[in-house]
Amino acid sequence: MKTRLCDIQAALQLLESESDEQLEQELQTNYEFLSSKLKHVEIISLFDRAYDDKGAFVTIKACDRNIDCQDWVEMIQRMYANWCENHDCKLWFLDESIGEFCGFNYVTLEISANYVYGYLKSEQGIHQLKRISPFRKKPAIKISFAKLEVTPILDESVDFEIPIEDLEITGKHSLNGRSLWVRILHIPTGISFTARNQRSQLQNKETALAVVKSKLFALMQSQGVVLSDVKKPSSKDVVNNPIREYIFHPYQKVKDLRTNVETTDIEEVMKGNLDLFTKAYLKQMH
Repeated sequence: MKTRLCDIQAALQLLESESDEQLEQELQTNYEFLSSKLKHVEIISLFDRAYDDKGAFVTIKACDRNIDCQDWVEMIQRMYANWCENHDCKLWFLDESIGEFCGFNYVTLEISANYVYGYLKSEQGIHQLKRISPFRKKPAIKISFAKLEVTPILDESVDFEIPIEDLEITGKHSLNGRSLWVRILHIPTGISFTARNQRSQLQNKETALAVVKSKLFALMQSQGVVLSDVKKPSSKDVVNNPIREYIFHPYQKVKDLRTNVETTDIEEVMKGNLDLFTKAYLKQMH
């Protein structure tokens, strides 16, 4: 960043004496690069937890099993896929339940890069969509809800072990011995995950355990307790209290209901440009 700043200063000095189109283009490129990096650094400076620098598991669930909600889950999934491209992150599908006609009942993603959890923890909650349903014969405005769960990908720095007696591990095997899926259930809390996209039984088991452990850790943090005292999470989806609303009709607006930050550029939001909301949320938390 210091090198780019020096290049910008040198280019400005040269351009004061004579015009140079190529130098102007280099100046613009360096300026855009530096501006983007500074915005990134400004947000990182607001991260105040040790695991904010970790990757994240993201689960998106339809709050109702209907085609509009399932389609909304897929739209959100694409939004975060775009966010990953914007932030040079790697994304993998860990598990999904495909809707009958389109979209997903739920999808779980693994997103790997530095600071992913710090960025995306502010996305956890209910996301509300208001639009004219493309699936109805007669035009009608439909409100759809999707729930987002975001938990950090843990490493050796987060040290806690789940007692084996608290886990129920099941799976299904193919004839050649490969595992089609492995499901791990944490009995006291009901938290579970099924891994089916890895190549071996061991890999599926490791993935399922990593996700369960991540969800447990997030629950412990939210309740402020150790593992032995953690309580079963509430099963209520608070659809009456969404964190953000996306309005496609009769006008276009995306508004974060916690910070009141809003924009009419809904296309940019769906392209994954979410830093406006991230920054406002993190500042409010401080």
